[in-house]
Amino acid sequence: MPIRIYNSLTRRKEEFASREAGKVGMYVCGVTPYAPAHVGHGRSAVTMDVVRRWLTYRGYEVTYVVNVTDVEDKIIAASQREGRSWREVAEGYAASYWGELEDLAVLPPTITPIASEHIEEIVALVERLVEKGHAYAIDGDVAFHVPSFPEYGKLSKRDLDSQIAGARVEEDTRKRDARDFFLWKAAKPGEPSWESPWGRGRPGWHIECSAMSEKYLGEGFDIHAGGTDLLFPHHENEIAQSEAASGSQFARVWIHHGMVNVVLGEDGDEEKMAKSLGNVVSLRESLDRAGGPALRYYYIAAHYRSDLPFSERSLEQAQGALERLQIGRQTIERLMGREMKAGGADLAELEEARRETEEQFHESMDDDFSTPRALAALHGLVGTVNRLGAEASVTFAASEEGRARLGAARETLVGLAETLGLSLEERRVGQGLTAELIELLLEVRQKAREAKQYEIADEVRERLGELGIVLEDRADGTSWRLR
Repeated sequence: MPIRIYNSLTRRKEEFASREAGKVGMYVCGVTPYAPAHVGHGRSAVTMDVVRRWLTYRGYEVTYVVNVTDVEDKIIAASQREGRSWREVAEGYAASYWGELEDLAVLPPTITPIASEHIEEIVALVERLVEKGHAYAIDGDVAFHVPSFPEYGKLSKRDLDSQIAGARVEEDTRKRDARDFFLWKAAKPGEPSWESPWGRGRPGWHIECSAMSEKYLGEGFDIHAGGTDLLFPHHENEIAQSEAASGSQFARVWIHHGMVNVVLGEDGDEEKMAKSLGNVVSLRESLDRAGGPALRYYYIAAHYRSDLPFSERSLEQAQGALERLQIGRQTIERLMGREMKAGGADLAELEEARRETEEQFHESMDDDFSTPRALAALHGLVGTVNRLGAEASVTFAASEEGRARLGAARETLVGLAETLGLSLEERRVGQGLTAELIELLLEVRQKAREAKQYEIADEVRERLGELGIVLEDRADGTSWRLR
């Protein structure tokens, strides 16, 4: 089955075909490090990491480029505000961000270009645009002339009035058209600057990504990605300046993920997370609160194109769902270690569930990276294992075939989870406890109950409760969760 991706450029799902067989060039707009990263930055990184992982799993060699924008108005403002050099500000916040992404199990990019280290390439690209009549100099500044690129607006689908409204952030009476945007900005006191044919100055934001993507992926590449907040004007401007300079298509597929919205109060109203609104939740704070694996699960539990509500409850739900998968792995391993006598029908059902899980998982991920459906497939397998294990309460895997079937189910569960960046290995759940130790205590408690030693069983429950572990007794066995 081919991979189908929703292309923001065409507004439809398309079968993916890379320019070069077996290889994918992918550029992701990275962080502008002027402040601590928030949970929205984490979503962007995890979302695109999943795309990369799935393309790799499907056999592609992925060149994954994620830039750092260290020359930008917000960094200069932060430098002045904090009394540090712009470079110290950018490097400090960027270093914290990469550490946080490591906690989220985000794979390092193939290449991480930094804007300030690519001034030569940026100046050369601006020169080409001036030579071709797509850009013009004004008193040391250089602006891109939007009307010179007739296809402007093909990504955002904005009409002329909307384009003008979006361009007003750079309103300047010297421009030939209100939509024109600056590729190069003349030096100002206290700002970083470099030599250029137009005098000392610094690059504009949009031209940085065009120059860096061209250097490492060529004039045309497969996938360009980022948040919906970048679609206009940033990505629209990238297309205009890159295609005006090269005369050929820039990126073939555009992937945009939704925003993280803060849930306000008990009524469930949501608003976009933004520093200007004062409702930003830092990525570090969320990692400390929920842990990297649970926060990653929270991100991928929703489809990447949808906006994602953020609340304490959503993190708790993600943590519980991840624990159910982790306990599913442990259940399989416990069954493998027992003497069991399950019949052939049970083994056949387990194998059928495993195959269905693989099929549903692959179909889901090939269909525009539908992680919610992929996760549902994994939970379906865990449900089957739990039910069969409960029904065969005495025995299941005494035979070589039984152990092989259970081993295959474990490999499917663990392996497919890993393609999403989720580890189902041992984890700490607080107070130095591990999930495996809790499961052992549950077995001891169950044996005490069977021996009618109810005081011991009650004491295990109470002591675990003191450590924040809640037990739930059901007909099919006892489960646990964090309070």
